[in-house]
Amino acid sequence: MFLFILAMLTTVITGQNLNLEKACRINLNFTSEICDSLKSQTLGEQNIYERDVQQLVAKAMTWRTYITASLPCMLALFVGSWSDKTGYRKIFLIIPLAGQMLSCLNGIINTYFFNQLRLEVFVFTDAVIDGLSGSWCVCLLTMFAYISAITTHENRTFRMGIINFSLTVGFPIGMGLSGVLLKKIGYYGCYGISGSLHFLNILYNVFILKDPPRSPEQKLHDKKGKYHLARLFFNLTNVKDTIQVVFKNGPNNRRLRICIMLLVVSILFGPMHGELAIMYISTRYRFNWDEVMFSIFQAYNFVTHTVGTLFSITVFSKYLGWHDSILGIISTTSKIAASFFYCFAKNQRIFFIAPIVDILNGTSLLAMRSILSKMVLPEEFGKVNSIFALTENLMPLVYVPLYTAVYIATMEVLPGAVFLMGSSMTVPALIVFIGLLWEYKRNERLPNKQADVELSPKEK
Repeated sequence: MFLFILAMLTTVITGQNLNLEKACRINLNFTSEICDSLKSQTLGEQNIYERDVQQLVAKAMTWRTYITASLPCMLALFVGSWSDKTGYRKIFLIIPLAGQMLSCLNGIINTYFFNQLRLEVFVFTDAVIDGLSGSWCVCLLTMFAYISAITTHENRTFRMGIINFSLTVGFPIGMGLSGVLLKKIGYYGCYGISGSLHFLNILYNVFILKDPPRSPEQKLHDKKGKYHLARLFFNLTNVKDTIQVVFKNGPNNRRLRICIMLLVVSILFGPMHGELAIMYISTRYRFNWDEVMFSIFQAYNFVTHTVGTLFSITVFSKYLGWHDSILGIISTTSKIAASFFYCFAKNQRIFFIAPIVDILNGTSLLAMRSILSKMVLPEEFGKVNSIFALTENLMPLVYVPLYTAVYIATMEVLPGAVFLMGSSMTVPALIVFIGLLWEYKRNERLPNKQADVELSPKEK
């Protein structure tokens, strides 16, 4: 998982810079002097050329998001149920990796034919390849279903924390390396290194990683051949079975709880996607940063998040045994406080304080995954992770266009307004976590009442 995120994020700044260059040189047809100055960031802060280029790229990224979010969502409806029925998990780790390799090849082709292929061609082809292969959506749902299948209730939060830590580490390292590598070795080098990492990851998944132990019922499908497995995957009952997990009745209002959890997931995951979409161009516009300065910030951000996430999953979860809802409260509070620094920072020194305040914001989604996995049966792990991934992947359809629209509308008045918007959206999640903690404490005082599995881990 670390290699997947690292390689994927290594090309994020690379792709954004290629978008900016194509918009400047090809679509807007600015002079080479202007585009070279924008690339080297020598025109000063908040100039009109940077604004026009960013507005064009932001619009392109908006419709790209619709493709990269909708296609994996369709796949997610089938993947979880099929993997629950057959027991095969790792195939859906390999397919997204192959798609990322093709995306790197697409980046190389669009770099080689730079003047012939416009911004729209690059964005569209990249989006289709990413979407059809499942992207991070299918990869993550499969990984967490895999972990749920091989762990017990007692150590699931910690093991999921390790996966979450891999994501937390991979994001800033990949973003940080991207800027430095782009400066040193250019587009070809960045896409080549990223593609090579994905290839190594494919080799590991094919030859070393094993599928979880399969039940006799799952093994029965092997005797019916590969065509049966293919027909089983495209069977529409997979969609029905996946959706039914949400609306299935259970003890202590299971259906209502799952719906609330998925609402919280949307609240938590959406701002993360929105901020990721505009963070780089925002710092370029506000502080005149280039890719190297942004990489330095991301490296610093990586250190703070690494320390915070490790501390949370080892001290709070593993040793102190705090309930998942407490981790969520700490994480969302940290997020809300940091948003004010990101929003109102007048200079880059204040902006650098934000990751310190945000240091413990790495466990809210982990807490949600852990709580959800403890509410369902083992044969429902794939389905519930499909719903989780579906909810996550739909959020960019809402939040990325929203964030880009707000950023474009406020970039001349308050460029950091999007971060303040994100903090206000996180408040309902904080309220839900507080409610979960209150109910957990209430059930502790009622020993004769059987609580939900996510609220009474000690009773398992």
